[in-house]
Amino acid sequence: MATNNITTLNEFLHHSGAKYRIFDMGRRIVKLTPDEFVEFEFAREPYPYPFKKSALFGVVFWDPKVPYKRYVWFLKLPLDEQGLLIQAARDEFLVMVLERVGESMLAAKDGKVIESALKDSPYTFKPREDRMAGFNALVRKNLSLKPSHYYDDARDYFSGQKELDTWPSLGMQGVADVAARIDDINEILNLIRLMSRLPPEPFMMFSTFLESASPVIGIVEILAQRIKAELEEKEPNIAQICACLRAVSNSAATGLVDQMVKQVLQHPCSRDIEVLATISGRIWRILKQKSLCQLYLEQLAKNNAGQAAFSQLLADVMFMPGIRPHIMKVLRSPSRSDSLSKAVGEMFS
Repeated sequence: MATNNITTLNEFLHHSGAKYRIFDMGRRIVKLTPDEFVEFEFAREPYPYPFKKSALFGVVFWDPKVPYKRYVWFLKLPLDEQGLLIQAARDEFLVMVLERVGESMLAAKDGKVIESALKDSPYTFKPREDRMAGFNALVRKNLSLKPSHYYDDARDYFSGQKELDTWPSLGMQGVADVAARIDDINEILNLIRLMSRLPPEPFMMFSTFLESASPVIGIVEILAQRIKAELEEKEPNIAQICACLRAVSNSAATGLVDQMVKQVLQHPCSRDIEVLATISGRIWRILKQKSLCQLYLEQLAKNNAGQAAFSQLLADVMFMPGIRPHIMKVLRSPSRSDSLSKAVGEMFS
């Protein structure tokens, strides 16, 4: 183990006297509860949001005596075939950190020691720009901090107080802040009315950040209408459909979201691999419903990217906790199509 008393990252942070929050950074940005992280670290429960057989998460921590100075580590730890933490990797990571900053991390007077502690570590990663913006927005909201200075302009734009063609002046961070604080926006009715008129660029950007928020039913209804209109087109806009699905994927209006997914899966456009990847990568919970799971797998078997894409997406979603039994039940069903049987046979051969 890493040291006599410290065997987990959770213990290391507690021992240091740090306050901290942990956010998953894989499929969407979502806060992990202390219990979820402890159970994961002791390999008692699989990681709730695995991404490419890894746990990707951001740790923001600070000295409670100096709350305005926060540090962030983005970590990537490998998972075994059951989705459990490979503890040897975590132990190796802890040994390296303990050697560089010591057991009491916050005792280091020079913050650069903490910031550089993970230099050259194989267990770190750098999020892309939009993920960083989303992470910053959710951290600030979670810690009851003010949003970035880009927020006011973005809020005014999305509440209809600015001309729609002024979107190029918006800061990405401001758009992320608006999505993260969507429940707090007084002008929410204006935003709902505006959603159907947004130009493609700000609509796509806003949708990217909504996937880590919980949009109200009014917004979901507007996006449902947008998907319905696209599906009636001779050549539906795949990017727009995927954006709508991502935007509603974390909404509490699950019944309406399920209807949207069903409509898409019943349309030939759902054989597009981007649509299928969006559904299984963001709204995987629908696969617990037999009818939707069967619809999804049948379309996946006919996807426009071939057998390799079928095998990759199926393997990915079967790695999600609690999903595999539902998929296997459909795959074993005598009512499955010949195309699905063939695709499964090739995958497991």
